[in-house]
Amino acid sequence: MNAPNERAKSAWLLTFGDVLTLLITFFIMMIVINKGVVSKVQVWVDDQVTASYVLLQNEIEKQNLTVVRASRNANGILLTINHANAFLSGGFEPSEQLSAELQVIGRLLPNMPILGLDQSAQSVEVIQRANAEGYEWLAEVTVEGHTDNDSIDPRSRLRNNWFLSTLRAQAVMQELYATSALPASLFSVSGYGEFQPIASNESAAGKDQNRRVEVLISAHFQERLTE
Repeated sequence: MNAPNERAKSAWLLTFGDVLTLLITFFIMMIVINKGVVSKVQVWVDDQVTASYVLLQNEIEKQNLTVVRASRNANGILLTINHANAFLSGGFEPSEQLSAELQVIGRLLPNMPILGLDQSAQSVEVIQRANAEGYEWLAEVTVEGHTDNDSIDPRSRLRNNWFLSTLRAQAVMQELYATSALPASLFSVSGYGEFQPIASNESAAGKDQNRRVEVLISAHFQERLTE
């Protein structure tokens, strides 16, 4: 007498199992599709950074710049300034040579894909898709100043290494900003003094490496802030 009920229960369980299988399959497909979209965007972002780096490096070689060096890292494009002739002796004012090289780079900045997005079909598609998902393109030019651990003369108007590193970074930023005519909101400045060394301060060679200004040119998508 219970056979029909048992068959009904089995049929119901089978149907429920099919639904679960379909739902799981659906979610897997959505994850795969979404992963594909994310990968496409990541490739596009990487392409913009690469194109910008190639453009910059070609100009550096063409103009035979020697004070400013460029490299590519995981965060974007890094410009390093640690040449002995970069700043006036003991101060924060750029030398004539550094100023001239910064002007070359500054004029190039608006033409770099990550700072001045082109209007190609692919770029427009990626930007529109990101905007629809609540994301926006954020480009940045971050300038950081660093020093060795030699103390500043207490009678100097520079006061300490924090102050010196910040003033050097600010001087570089102002040169790039004035020449590029890019929005001020793209630029930021920080000074770290001797507290982020990349080499030992126990040798003169190490101190030379630590006395530097780094300019990171980067861009990425970030979630749009809502008021």
